[in-house]
Amino acid sequence: MKRGIKLIRLQERQVSGLRGIGLKYDRNTIPNPFIFNRIYILMISLLILTCFANTVCGEAEQSRWSGVIEINEEYFPEDVPKAIPDAGTTTSVLAIPGAGIIVDLNVKLNISHASDGNLDIYLIAPDGMRVELFTDVGAMSDNFEDTILDNEAALSITEGSAPFTDSYRPEGNLADLYDKDINGTWTLEVTDDWSGNTGTLNSWSLIVKLEVKGPLPSPVIQGETSLPGGILDTISWDDVGEIGQYESSVEEAIPDEGTVTSTLVIDDMGVIEDLNVKVNISHGWDSELDVYLISPDDTRVELFTDIGGSQDDFIDTILDGEAPQSITGGSAPFTGPYRPEGSLDDLVGKEIQGPWVLDITDDSWFGSGTLNSWSLMIDKVDVLFYAECATDPDFGNIVADSGWMIDKSCTFPGLDTNQEYWYRAKARPLKTWSQTSEEEFKTDTLTDTRATSDGDVVLGGSGGGLGPEVDVIENPSFELDGGWWTGSNNIMLLFFGMAIYPGDIWVSDGSWVAGVIFSDDDSYDKGDIADWHQSVDWTGIETFVLDYCSTFGSQLISKVIIGETEVWSDPDTGEIMDVHNDITIDVSAFNGRHELNLRAEVDKPGRFWAGIFWDNLRTYGPSSPPLGSIVSTPISLGEDDTWDILAFNATIPEGTGLTVDVLPATGSTPIAGYRNVRSGTDLSDLSERTIRLRANLSTSDSEATPVLHDWSVTYTDASCESGWSNVESSLP
Repeated sequence: MKRGIKLIRLQERQVSGLRGIGLKYDRNTIPNPFIFNRIYILMISLLILTCFANTVCGEAEQSRWSGVIEINEEYFPEDVPKAIPDAGTTTSVLAIPGAGIIVDLNVKLNISHASDGNLDIYLIAPDGMRVELFTDVGAMSDNFEDTILDNEAALSITEGSAPFTDSYRPEGNLADLYDKDINGTWTLEVTDDWSGNTGTLNSWSLIVKLEVKGPLPSPVIQGETSLPGGILDTISWDDVGEIGQYESSVEEAIPDEGTVTSTLVIDDMGVIEDLNVKVNISHGWDSELDVYLISPDDTRVELFTDIGGSQDDFIDTILDGEAPQSITGGSAPFTGPYRPEGSLDDLVGKEIQGPWVLDITDDSWFGSGTLNSWSLMIDKVDVLFYAECATDPDFGNIVADSGWMIDKSCTFPGLDTNQEYWYRAKARPLKTWSQTSEEEFKTDTLTDTRATSDGDVVLGGSGGGLGPEVDVIENPSFELDGGWWTGSNNIMLLFFGMAIYPGDIWVSDGSWVAGVIFSDDDSYDKGDIADWHQSVDWTGIETFVLDYCSTFGSQLISKVIIGETEVWSDPDTGEIMDVHNDITIDVSAFNGRHELNLRAEVDKPGRFWAGIFWDNLRTYGPSSPPLGSIVSTPISLGEDDTWDILAFNATIPEGTGLTVDVLPATGSTPIAGYRNVRSGTDLSDLSERTIRLRANLSTSDSEATPVLHDWSVTYTDASCESGWSNVESSLP
């Protein structure tokens, strides 16, 4: 719920051809200020009413205005009041479907509690960011009454007193939420961290100032292709999308016969429709330079190599795939636009967000230079277009339409050359939900997967190909013919083993270490054995795993025997310490009960002192490919939004798999028709207003894993839709 819409500020005003109406006049040049004031007030009133109509109504004529407004909103949750349990936590959620960028945000609270100092209260944004409002303030006093947390308040909440009926600065920083989109689910988390009192969260609200873009300018249609007889069947229009310029002005020395890289990090989101590169380089021998652009996904584009001969410098050199001249045909100082040697079209359709790298190599010894600056000029695909064809200029009889698309032209097939047609187009902003970084992925539900430091999601090492663990084998029992000290499940063996090998290789069954020690007080014959044995039911067991350690050049051969079959052995190596962790033995050939024997067999007769230790013996059922999934946080449409495209970027080595499902807001069953979807799937037919994504990772190779690099969902904002373009006739 929300209330209190208020127009605060207008920018880039343009109404009926007037831009930037002034607020100043000269009394000496205006003979009747009284009359002028009334005209001035009338004009300003018309301006405000027109801009407000553009914002709220979105009619065709209102598209003449484009700009930014700021509005004040107050949003209220519907799940309060809620009880605050003693020594417990309660949460209240507030789903905000609207769109707008946060300029300022305050939180208002009403809480009944007999001991305010018990309470820890946090606000959690839709992207998972947590802001501490306050913790343990107010001691044993009562209640919070119309308490407003405001970054700009004069007094900190830690300096106030109950019932805190005023505005206070929170203990955390609400400014961390500025510049975020208001859209999504906000959560108030209230924890009572001390026993003795309960309370009630009576109400709370978000008071926000939002920056909202006004309607887009209308496209301008131009005729493109004619059918025989002179009737147009294809129209095109101007691009009303956004062009961003991102600059790096940090100077970098280019070493002689060396390489320098300069990184430009773009935080904005958007998909590339066109990209140009501008460079300024000082160098006394241009042909020494090899210059490449590397995108965040490591696509490498050659800008130029070994051009310009012995001439100097690149000054405001623009690499543009549509330039009329190739850079190989230019000459220093290469001022202006040139086609690069590589193809910048390889970057079309990629996300702009992330680190971009300019890689410059000096490949000869004639001199060094300086990278003075460089920049990217990116035309982002952030607008969709919709074109219509009708048999009347009022579009009462529409015979064809394009649907929402990113193209800036449309062909209408099957038109009658004897019929006159009319055409128009409109535009709608394209917004993006995306995740590309480790921190963003960690806000999701990770199941047997992990986010890597470079922002990818991989399988989390779910068993290395082993099936489910069936049993840990305990209670060992040793038998041998004499010997100084033998033992099983003996705590002294643990201490002895730890003294010899300081490191706990015995991880599963703690102090239950099976082992045997041979004493040099006795003489042993070749073939003497110490034999640990236990009957084990091997039915349904595929893998047997254990840890093993022998000490002091043991002069012993160690063996694992099942029934009468030797399945593993370790020879007498003479090493002071011989350690094996996670010995993995295939036992799938055994069924039913068979004796498991762990045997130490004397290899060299005589007197010697040695020990053998076994531990962490466990069995696993049939192996299956490791699986894992990542389920995104909910993605919600605003009231006027429409789904567009799901895209993801993944690396899937041979023997691995990665599929993506579209899930509803709750539950694990994919939405019908949206199981195992491809990147680039059109979501426009989805009726659900809130969805989640699930990436399913699998592998049959314990050494390989699929990789999810990033994923995104685009959607359009109908509330900022442009008006219709000019109407173009099919006849001259």
